[in-house]
Amino acid sequence: MQNNFMKNVFIYLAIVILVIIGVVFTLNLWMPSSRGGFGYNMMSRGGDHMGVSGNYDKKLPNKSPADRVPLTYIEKNGVKEFTLTAEAINWEYIKGKTLVAWGYNGQIPGPEIRVTEGDKVRIVVINKLPKATTVHWHGVDVPNDQDGVPGVTQEAIKPGETYTYEFTAKPAGTRFYHTHGGAAMVDEAEQLDMGLSGAFIIEPKNYAVTKPDREYTLILDEWDTNGMSSMMGNGNKMGSMASMAYNVFTINGRAFPDSEPLKVKKGELVRIRMINGGTSAIHPMHLHGHQFKVVAVDGNPVPLSAQLTRNTQPIHPGETYDIEFIANNPGTWLFHCHELHHADGGMITSVVYE
Repeated sequence: MQNNFMKNVFIYLAIVILVIIGVVFTLNLWMPSSRGGFGYNMMSRGGDHMGVSGNYDKKLPNKSPADRVPLTYIEKNGVKEFTLTAEAINWEYIKGKTLVAWGYNGQIPGPEIRVTEGDKVRIVVINKLPKATTVHWHGVDVPNDQDGVPGVTQEAIKPGETYTYEFTAKPAGTRFYHTHGGAAMVDEAEQLDMGLSGAFIIEPKNYAVTKPDREYTLILDEWDTNGMSSMMGNGNKMGSMASMAYNVFTINGRAFPDSEPLKVKKGELVRIRMINGGTSAIHPMHLHGHQFKVVAVDGNPVPLSAQLTRNTQPIHPGETYDIEFIANNPGTWLFHCHELHHADGGMITSVVYE
């Protein structure tokens, strides 16, 4: 009798312990993330973004920074013609780790377009995505019918179709291009969060005179490697846009420690063009060991008398900031997002003196 009683006690205790373990596991799985404060807990998948592979798709081409090709143009009757192909890829955001992304010309971010103010520009867009899309020229004063808003200024570019944009590049400054989705204000955030953006730099006509010694363009972005969606038609989308559970944060498509460093030489004037290509996060970018001046906002020059000297500059989604500093303090210095969940998620690079 006593043996049966003890046996039942052990069985009940085992059941209670299993229930407690299950509850703790469930809470840990869905507690607020240590990588951005939303939704899924990355610690339950290996500790950090370096421990996951993202939504790798064997059917898609694998791309990394080694595959980047500068975007060139063909001049036709005085017009500079560029070609952008929107397509799905596996992007290597850190060495050995990939995520399913949508890029232009097989790159994240898309290749930089660089022209001179007043140039006549033609951009041929080929849509190889599984959904309709468009391209908007952010901060560029284009004619209304070239603005790239589906259902407002144009019909969306269907899968397999080609569409041509044509306009005069103005005004000078740090601009960028990005998708406006396939339906007016319905899926722009989803498509942009897949990676469809790139820099569009319009140099002033006298830029050779005012050009700094060194110049870098940085596109800031955020990703959710654990999200579930039907964007790809099979659940392989890098993020759930409903929750915006970002856990990886990149500079020019790469997460630290594999983000590309900014090389400088002592005495150089260095300009950094920062573009927030993401949809939701604010990134206060902080430079160690130096002070910088904010010389342009949204691509528009800041008058000398109004330039602020700072070492941290917040940048909202869709904003661009140009900063300049004198390389006067040799060493290796961090340049990172001071929303430290974003830094922990990869939004760090370094300024390295040669």
